[in-house]
Amino acid sequence: MLDLKYSMQHLLARMLHKTNPKASMKAVDGMIQDFAFRFLRVSLSLSSSAHQDSVAALQHLHKIANMANRNGDKAVSAMSAVIEALAHLQQGSGFDSIEQAQRALAVARSHQLNDELRHIPQLTTLVQMVDICCSLLEYDINQSSQKLKNLQDLMDERLNDPNWRADGSFSIPLSGKSAGPSSIDTGDILQVQNGTLLLSFNWLPQHDLYALCYFLSSITLSCKNSYDGRSFKSPQDITESMVNANRRVEWRRTLYCNLLLQQVFLACGRTDWDLASKTLKDLRQEAQELGECLPDTVQCLMEYAEGTIAQATGDLKAALDAFQSPLLSLSPSTSKTARNDPQRDIALLAALNTVLILRDPTHASHFQLPNILATVESFCKGSPNKYIQAAYYLVCATVQTESTIQTKQFLQQALQSATAISNSQITCMTLTFMSWKYFRGVVGEQAEKSARAGRAMAKKANDRLWVSVTDEMLAETLERQGKNDEAKGVREEGHRVMMGLPSALKRPA
Repeated sequence: MLDLKYSMQHLLARMLHKTNPKASMKAVDGMIQDFAFRFLRVSLSLSSSAHQDSVAALQHLHKIANMANRNGDKAVSAMSAVIEALAHLQQGSGFDSIEQAQRALAVARSHQLNDELRHIPQLTTLVQMVDICCSLLEYDINQSSQKLKNLQDLMDERLNDPNWRADGSFSIPLSGKSAGPSSIDTGDILQVQNGTLLLSFNWLPQHDLYALCYFLSSITLSCKNSYDGRSFKSPQDITESMVNANRRVEWRRTLYCNLLLQQVFLACGRTDWDLASKTLKDLRQEAQELGECLPDTVQCLMEYAEGTIAQATGDLKAALDAFQSPLLSLSPSTSKTARNDPQRDIALLAALNTVLILRDPTHASHFQLPNILATVESFCKGSPNKYIQAAYYLVCATVQTESTIQTKQFLQQALQSATAISNSQITCMTLTFMSWKYFRGVVGEQAEKSARAGRAMAKKANDRLWVSVTDEMLAETLERQGKNDEAKGVREEGHRVMMGLPSALKRPA
């Protein structure tokens, strides 16, 4: 009954983790003797947000890698390396976490041409997906797009691979040296096939994995204003336990919510507020069905989207209610350096949006401005997120009125940050503000160049509001230059674009 005892110990640790995580990890520590329990210990540690647990996970991964290298287990070495890369992306707190993840990925890739790994499509796909995430977090749009194409080609190539299993599990081979006393067939953990001992992992069925790749594709291409999305609500027939089936349905619903969120923000990027509102309404209905299972990050993004749409359509009161809701409040204990903290970053964006509303001196809550800026300053200046930095410096430039030198510094920092991440929207707003601030009413070639640059970026960002604004600014500049015919054409185009904006944003005739 040794094989049954082995499986029961593994299951016991997993069940215990649901009610008492510390006890489960302690129990696994007492049973660690081979790769199966070491990988289980890593999985349990990474499910915790505590820093000491993520450190413990990395220590165990290094032990796994050392054992694998000694025993010649190349597949195990690759598996531990790709999990280490994921750990650095998810829980890394230093600015070098992306570099550490890439180093781990290089180790995984060094084994990819090995025969043992070539026949594991799940592992090669995972390596490719983590690699794309590294480029996205480094804000390298061209590189992430190229890697995305490689992933899509790989997925197409492996579409009919016989190694896809219906339940999403996959196995990696172990050498005889590492098998030890557990070289037995335990069914769901260790299996013997054609005389080779295999270690099994649970992951995603092919259908779910393709859905996740579509989502990753949309995120990668969103900077180019791409639009994609499909519903994966209809279940796939998979023979599995009720517990696993429920977990899979919950995962799919969560992914579907994230797909809808991506559609909301893509619609916002296109200034299609009707579509954004409709999609957000669909999302709220889906979120209601998920109930308590809905991730906090999704809730925060929904609230932020609500505020964004309200602000963009001129309902500033509703926008402030959303941006200042408890869901989007910044906690003093929140880490300023953790790379992966979506709730913190969403709260910072909400605060910056609030500043843009309250900067109007006639606003009843204008007095709150200094306090909000003081709160976000330490978070934004040292933020590992360059999008946050670019937005922060632009907002600071628009509220800074005392020092011309300081305003110019903020604008330069905003432009540098936005250019570095190829963000056409923030680049457009920065150039337009610079033109308005320093060339309003000025006659000369530099004033015209500045106005044209802002207009070109507005068109590139495909933002109707800013196209309308920059057209009017360029028309005024051209009139001062005596170029009345061109000014008339530009103004007419701007007016046509303006007529498609929400009524609250239209300029009086």
